[in-house]
Amino acid sequence: MTIKRINILKYLKPAVLVAVLLCPLFLIAGRAAATTYLAQTFIMFNRMQVSTPTTGTVCAAQSSTATDIQVTVTFPAGYVSSTTLSNWAVNATSAPNWPTGATGWPGIGTQATAATISSATFASTTLTPATLYCFNWTNTAALTTGSSPSTTNSGSITTYSSGPTQIDTGTYITDTLTGDQILVTASVPSVFSFVLSNTTDSLGSLATNTIVSSPTPRTVTINTNAKNGWILWAKDQYGGLESLSQPSDTIPYTSVNNPLITSAQGYNTGVTVSQTGGTQTPTPAASFTGGTVGKGGDLSTTYATIASNTGTSNAAIVTLTNNIVVLPTTPAAADYTDTITLVGAGQF
Repeated sequence: MTIKRINILKYLKPAVLVAVLLCPLFLIAGRAAATTYLAQTFIMFNRMQVSTPTTGTVCAAQSSTATDIQVTVTFPAGYVSSTTLSNWAVNATSAPNWPTGATGWPGIGTQATAATISSATFASTTLTPATLYCFNWTNTAALTTGSSPSTTNSGSITTYSSGPTQIDTGTYITDTLTGDQILVTASVPSVFSFVLSNTTDSLGSLATNTIVSSPTPRTVTINTNAKNGWILWAKDQYGGLESLSQPSDTIPYTSVNNPLITSAQGYNTGVTVSQTGGTQTPTPAASFTGGTVGKGGDLSTTYATIASNTGTSNAAIVTLTNNIVVLPTTPAAADYTDTITLVGAGQF
């Protein structure tokens, strides 16, 4: 029996022939159209420097309606993904770096469900199309950036339904840099500012058996960034008030009465402190603490600490009030004078 080979193409009409020839192309086009793409992809690597372990955030918006069971993130070539699932610790807690309108990825779990050196897969539940979902991976042991600087690092995010069957996929591009940090340096100079409000304190004409205090107490304002604080010292020239014309006529400092009393001659200096800001609160020296009429301490011709602080100060104000009582037996003179010298230092 002889079998003849028949060329069927010569019996087909031209239109049919064209359809037969184009059929494979339609199949190819149909196969390509089956791939659907994520509406949005976003990956923030918290470090972009080469060869640097990093945490990060993954976000995507799905286009298709499907029952999601997982999402796979593929990292750029050269990035090294940990294959230890526990290293891929994740959460869906919103963070300031999330895009506006993003919400936590549903069903993401607490760690990866699968991982290779170039990808990590995580659980998911159904995503609402066009909604941007995000999750964070929080362990730097999970991923290390590529070892070479590049502006074309390409990766992908793909969602799957059971099977697993691909739902949507999308690509992203990121960079690796030789350095992703700016080192900021500065120098803060040491500061110690010491200002007297005035250099005179007139007590006026004194009535006897009366406590007279500075009508306008003078102040020292201290500003300093000395971390160990500051000290204010004071001394006086004569150990009290002395008449310039009759040096033997004196009203000495007294430690007998503190505060002063009207029945005894006396002279002292009271100190109070306040401060706008600082790391510690300044205090007056105990023996010079003022604040009530006639209360104060006794200066001498050698320096004594009258106030101090153990930390920085912004507008620390030390107020000095001079108090005096004279008696009918106090020698008369119009030129009683005392000079108080004040010095301070910061403890840097």
